[in-house]
Amino acid sequence: MIFALEPSELGVSGFTINLILIISIIILLGLPAIFLSRQAKGKKAF
Repeated sequence: MIFALEPSELGVSGFTINLILIISIIILLGLPAIFLSRQAKGKKAF
């Protein structure tokens, strides 16, 4: 992780930054899967 900061620099903030990055990566990886699954099911809305 390039953006990961040492906990000693920011304390709790470093952990939250890493957590936000991980969540955003999961969302970016999950969006194409959701899109493909929707297409497979006949383009059913959420």
